[in-house]
Amino acid sequence: MRKYFIIISILFFLSGCVCEKKVPEKEIEKIPEVTYPSEEIVKEEKALDEEVKEEVKTEEIKIEEVKKEDIKTEEYKKEDVAKKEEIVLLPKEKISQKEGKKTDKGLSKKIYLEKWNGECLIYNLKWNLMSFGKAIVICFEEKNNFHLVGITLPEGLPRQFDYGYNRVDSFIDKKTGLTKYFYLYTRSGKKETTTEIFFNWSGKQYTVIAKKYRNKKLYSTKRNVIKFEDDIFDPILVFYFLRYINIENIENTEYTIALSEKWYLKINYKGTEIKKLPEGDKKEVYIIEPLVRTEKEKFKEGKLDIYITKDDDKIPVYFEGKVPIGKANLYLTGKQKIECSKYNNVNEVINEILKY
Repeated sequence: MRKYFIIISILFFLSGCVCEKKVPEKEIEKIPEVTYPSEEIVKEEKALDEEVKEEVKTEEIKIEEVKKEDIKTEEYKKEDVAKKEEIVLLPKEKISQKEGKKTDKGLSKKIYLEKWNGECLIYNLKWNLMSFGKAIVICFEEKNNFHLVGITLPEGLPRQFDYGYNRVDSFIDKKTGLTKYFYLYTRSGKKETTTEIFFNWSGKQYTVIAKKYRNKKLYSTKRNVIKFEDDIFDPILVFYFLRYINIENIENTEYTIALSEKWYLKINYKGTEIKKLPEGDKKEVYIIEPLVRTEKEKFKEGKLDIYITKDDDKIPVYFEGKVPIGKANLYLTGKQKIECSKYNNVNEVINEILKY
């Protein structure tokens, strides 16, 4: 159940909400504003990545030297060793190069974000019969990037206990369609956590920096470099990609998701039906069921159904998730078009939406 809660929280913001009424400024201040990191920070991360790569190469050289010593000890001839290395290593290298070309081609599809540029989706959240407010998801063109963002503010008991303040951001390169930077913020009482992910596509790896705070004081920092081979998505971009592809042919396709470790997403296509939306409209929708797992786990029974309109926009209009006590429902109540040229960045858009 834990991994479904994480996926729901990150992607569809079930752990929080924003209210219909004007949001107090002190509530807005609890959510950090997010911008793309400065060039200095990006360069620093790349430099650290190169250091990690050099350390890995050094370790590989040491391992290879040990292997050679073992070979000498066992009186293997150099000719035999060369043949074995040629047999074992060369095919792997060829496969890797072939997959790399396929990966680059598969990920460079920037047009599917251009399709939803300026889209703002507003959702209501209910836990059983209790209303928890709204959630907002925005796709915004910002300088050289598409900026995907979701932000929540709690109400009721969660707000009283400072739970449910969340923000997720993804910066997608407009030229390549690849994620450059991903940011996740959560607040639970006096504790806050941030997760930053920097992508190094040429090196086929990403760097995760996770920080924990208590009473605004940093008490834990973890840094990890994770390698990947094929296409990899951040948690927000993958669902825009699902809106882009042919949903009816989605079965048995597995997507790799970059988080503090690599996660894997598989989609069950459950058919179509006519769905009556809360405001009274009826729409024909696709029904899909996401299944998730970590590297060490197997896929288990799904606990979330997503309803996506069977039209050109493919709007996720309804989410229904099983929780320990009843069900959580997230349903679309509004769709707005944002004129990106009127704003310098998405933070200005968010502040305006929350205030009015």
